[in-house]
Amino acid sequence: MQVGKEGLFQPSALLQGWFWVRQDDDALNNQDWDTTFRVRRAELRIKGEIIPKFMSYNVMIDPAKLLEFVNADVPVQGQAPAPTTPGTVSVPQRARDASILQDFYITFMSDYADVSLGQFKIPVSYEGVNSSSKLIMPERSAVSRRYGDVRDLGLRVEKKFEYFGYMAGVFNGEGPNRLDRNDAKDISLRLEGYPMEGLMLGLVGYTQVGERTTAETTGAGAAAVKDRLEADVRIEISHALLQAEYIHGWDDIEANRVEGHGAYGALGYTFFDHVQPIVRIGFLNPNDTAGYDMIYEVGVNYYFLEHEAKLQLAYGLTNHVDVPGANHHELILAGQIAF
Repeated sequence: MQVGKEGLFQPSALLQGWFWVRQDDDALNNQDWDTTFRVRRAELRIKGEIIPKFMSYNVMIDPAKLLEFVNADVPVQGQAPAPTTPGTVSVPQRARDASILQDFYITFMSDYADVSLGQFKIPVSYEGVNSSSKLIMPERSAVSRRYGDVRDLGLRVEKKFEYFGYMAGVFNGEGPNRLDRNDAKDISLRLEGYPMEGLMLGLVGYTQVGERTTAETTGAGAAAVKDRLEADVRIEISHALLQAEYIHGWDDIEANRVEGHGAYGALGYTFFDHVQPIVRIGFLNPNDTAGYDMIYEVGVNYYFLEHEAKLQLAYGLTNHVDVPGANHHELILAGQIAF
């Protein structure tokens, strides 16, 4: 579809619906069950080029974000009469990323660099930075959700060539749809190598520069420091797939410098061009001084039309290693349409 005098207009959508079963076991063998239907994603995107091969645009909204709530502890105070047992109550609150605006950027293209200004994914985690439509399981891995899969406002420079690619960025460091509150900026660099067809090797660095705020200096007007190092690999040869990531992170949280890390490895094989069993095993330790989790997942994907129409069924067991008997079970049936 043509727009303006020379431009192109391309609409697209990603629609994902879930049936979700979750069970939590505590150390006393108490069980808590939840089941729900969920609109996981309803991404509506328009993109194209205003000036072919020179200036492009990309805007994506996700109305499903308005359906997301998380429980938060709210102080019980200022009541008349005063509560007999002051404290907190847990009530549903909007998630931090409650805006439907997800991606928005204008890109200037050239042979060696595509420069984008706006809001987009930071390049931490291979799963996090790549399209949600092509996830090998219904949800990203635990380490990807902990350290990546985050949007921010900034400037990005990227390009892919035959044997290597790069993605560099400067960001506010505040998260999606938030203006910067200090003089510091987050910077990142992702390097990818393609030494042979079907093989990708990646390295990522992410840190804060400028007036770097630390655990000792972070205040109400400063975003906490986030440092990340990552290595990842993806091998896709014939019908076989291997994908793995390792991320090491440092965060300033409530005046404490917290160091953690996590990783996963996934194997899959596609039979008859339609059926793909998947196994993914990983761990997450966001705080080296506390306990860590082992995550075991198995699933199967059925591709009606590659990633444009597919069903995914996955079961995951999260074992809280330092708390005997404390496990988290999750079963997801997901349907997807994308174009």
